[in-house]
Amino acid sequence: MALSYEYSIGSVRAKEKELLSSADIEAMLACKSTSELAGYLRDKGYGDGESVDEIVKNSLKETVEYLERTVPDPAVFDIFSYENDVHNIKSVLKGLLADRDFDKLILSPHTINVDDIVKAVSENKYELLPEEFSEAAKKAYEILAHTADARLSDAYLDAACMKAQLKAAKESDNAFLKEYFTTEIFYRNVKIALRAAMANAQKSYYDDALLDGLEGFDKKDIINEAIKGLDSLCDYLALKDRYSCSGAIEEFRKSPAAFERYGENLLIKLAKEKCKRAGNGPEPALGFYIAKLSESKAINIIAVGIETDSDSETTRERLREIYG
Repeated sequence: MALSYEYSIGSVRAKEKELLSSADIEAMLACKSTSELAGYLRDKGYGDGESVDEIVKNSLKETVEYLERTVPDPAVFDIFSYENDVHNIKSVLKGLLADRDFDKLILSPHTINVDDIVKAVSENKYELLPEEFSEAAKKAYEILAHTADARLSDAYLDAACMKAQLKAAKESDNAFLKEYFTTEIFYRNVKIALRAAMANAQKSYYDDALLDGLEGFDKKDIINEAIKGLDSLCDYLALKDRYSCSGAIEEFRKSPAAFERYGENLLIKLAKEKCKRAGNGPEPALGFYIAKLSESKAINIIAVGIETDSDSETTRERLREIYG
């Protein structure tokens, strides 16, 4: 029997009850060790594994497998996997050039076969990669091989990822995906510009790392202000209301971490608004997947807080809103 969105929505609504709650977050913040945190997650049935990292990875894997069985068109989730594809290309490039093992660095889910990435790089056959990534991967390799500039190499691949996601979102015919990724990529570009201004980057870096044609993001003006310095860039961005940019810059002036939290909270709020109450289409399943990705970040933040012996209030300030 062919799957329908009516079926998938009913299934996802039931599955949402398993998402982490505010009470779960508080219980995890109270854990004194990562082994205690792992035990809490296992007892909750969150996933299998000995370590927190293993449990989180297995939980995400189970989520992907569940959605593939439940949603009529699982390809709707591919757009989220492009970031893992680019991470994997970076890992293979750096691993082959340095003659280091990269197997443990590979992330899933991904849309590009890792063997194809290895063959593309080792045999200079970049046409084996999807068109959206082939030229960027070749350029990234040349930069690494001839200049060892990992930051610039990464910038080419990150820009290719953002372009591919924007293209996929626009071609998807899905209003939520368009709004979600337009917002997310706007913030990614602002973050790149802010970090580059902090590092006094050259104009050529901005030219390669930032995207053209983003709504509310004038690349030429951004570069001009960034070259003047971080304060000048912040003053310019603070006047921008699109995507609540002015509020985000207010948070950045407190700390870069506060800026990142602001942007990610904006995306979770958007997912809640557009997906939680949707009665048709892929939105409920998309919202559930975004919720699981967000939970993974929250668990990892808590685990890092435990490992660095941070107090619970400091860790709590780094947490994003949850979907559940």
